[in-house]
Amino acid sequence: MSQSNLSLNDFVPFIVRTENIAKELVLSASKHGLKASDLDFNLLDVQTFLSMDEGKEEEEVIGEGLERLNDEALLADPKVGIRQSYEIEIVAAKEDRFSNLNLSIGANATMTRLFASIKPGSVVKYYDGIEKDLLAFVNKRKLRANMLIHIWDKNLKSEIEKFAAKVRIEKTLNIQERISFEVGCALEPKETINDKLIMHYSKKRELGEAEKVDHNKRGFIHGVAENDLLIEYIKAHKGEPGRNCRAEYLASKEPVVAHAPTFNVTDKIEILDNEESIEYRAKNSGYIVFENNTYDLRVEVEISEISFRTTGSIEAGIDTDVSINVKEKDAFKDAIGAGMEVEAKEINVDGNVGNNAKLKARKINIGGQTHQSSYIEGDDVKVNIHKGKIKGIRVEVTRLEQGIIEAEYVKVKQATGGKIIAKEVEIEMLSSHVDIIASSKIEIRMLKGEENTFTISSVLYSEDHEALSENEDELLLQKRKVSALKEEFTKNKNIFDENESSIADLKKRLLQYKQSGAKMPGSFVVKYREFQDLQKHLFDLQKELHRNEEMLELLSAKTNSLQHDILNARIINHDQYRGHNEIRFKLLEPEIELYYVPKGGADEKYFMLKQDEENGAYHIVSSATEVKA
Repeated sequence: MSQSNLSLNDFVPFIVRTENIAKELVLSASKHGLKASDLDFNLLDVQTFLSMDEGKEEEEVIGEGLERLNDEALLADPKVGIRQSYEIEIVAAKEDRFSNLNLSIGANATMTRLFASIKPGSVVKYYDGIEKDLLAFVNKRKLRANMLIHIWDKNLKSEIEKFAAKVRIEKTLNIQERISFEVGCALEPKETINDKLIMHYSKKRELGEAEKVDHNKRGFIHGVAENDLLIEYIKAHKGEPGRNCRAEYLASKEPVVAHAPTFNVTDKIEILDNEESIEYRAKNSGYIVFENNTYDLRVEVEISEISFRTTGSIEAGIDTDVSINVKEKDAFKDAIGAGMEVEAKEINVDGNVGNNAKLKARKINIGGQTHQSSYIEGDDVKVNIHKGKIKGIRVEVTRLEQGIIEAEYVKVKQATGGKIIAKEVEIEMLSSHVDIIASSKIEIRMLKGEENTFTISSVLYSEDHEALSENEDELLLQKRKVSALKEEFTKNKNIFDENESSIADLKKRLLQYKQSGAKMPGSFVVKYREFQDLQKHLFDLQKELHRNEEMLELLSAKTNSLQHDILNARIINHDQYRGHNEIRFKLLEPEIELYYVPKGGADEKYFMLKQDEENGAYHIVSSATEVKA
């Protein structure tokens, strides 16, 4: 019972014509002392009117004529007016067959597209004629939302049929997840685009949630690669009007033009002008500069120092053509300041590299010294005095002082402490406390100190250790797999051999039965099929065993190739050994390390590894002349 002045049982239905059903229900409820939710309506008639000049003469559109209202040109005409009038019977609300169907109508921001949304927990029971009633139910919901019906809803009927089909299959459909489908689509306006100037070359990388802004990286220069998009001007475009599902005209705004390019570019930058935008692209790599209202590309930077105070870190990129020359030479100052990161194709530093500085380039030349916490990475690296860490391909150092070098080829004029890891190492004068690990050659011209370690190892770098460890794990698993397959093959082969004569006899007897036309005993047939299955299983086992043995050979070959290389390696000292120095050879198979302390004799110029032909044992040998492996 409603908490109103009039009982719903006493409410008398009446007919009214309106253009806004939701508003009419509110007014009628208020007039009768009821709530709007107490009332419902039955749709009796719909009239659709069209005027080609809004506010003037209009015509009623009926039947197939409604298709005319789908014309985009008509809908985009601001003079066109479209409206609907509805004859409805207002009645007291009561429970119906869709009382447990929680369906609402939603729309996009412009209300040009409408969607029916059915909430989880809704229940619908099937009955004959449900499709027609569901269509009417959705249209009533659209009318309550003040949306037009029977036009711009070409997908509505098929969507209703799909939903009704689900109900028909289930008989009673309990909806577990939200269901949504389109129930209206008018004319979406095209958005007006204001002009925009995008400086792509200076865009900063977006930081992740856990990252903080690095104030060291202030973009002193902006390195670019060939064909990089440097600047982009998005041209202004006026949008196109639309019309929503209430038949309201949606006008388009005039575009704002505020960023038209007023700068110039040199012939090193290509201009691509099209209907949508103007693109400015790099014809070659380098870094971009802006002087005298003109953008240009250059490849060489000359500055006195790189520090937090002056430039901040410089990341031009190793794949550009940018060369950075740092001219500070004062031995008591840092040319590359503390914590600075420099990246370019080539870096030339006349002075020192400070603590925690990082340099990365194809080619690096440092005329001063590197701090013990600095890090240098490049293909071709030359350093005067090295105390930090270098990772490269070819590295040359004038004086190594407790620094670390990891490369393919290393040449050092004077080493006084530190560590070198490379395929080949050449040192002109070696002092004390240097740890050298190589895979091919260690060569010393003058040896002036002691407590040095010379190690020949097939595995040098951390990534090689990881790859070898992975290979060894695979090798062990493959050995186990081959062993298991051999065992299974042998067991089945023995069974086959033991029964081969009896099977041959069985085949003869089966052939006799077949020739005589007599029925073969079932037990004979079963026995023969078992033999055939065993024969096929043996064939498959043999095939798999062969494949896995090939895989085992391949994995073994990886280790064996490294082992073979170590037999060609040499430790060469053109001087005499003094004090305690160690020679080491690390083997993979067997996994052992051979150790020797040179006595300093004339016959200890060359050290190498030999394998005994009789027992296969390895041992370190020395010679006054090089011996071929």
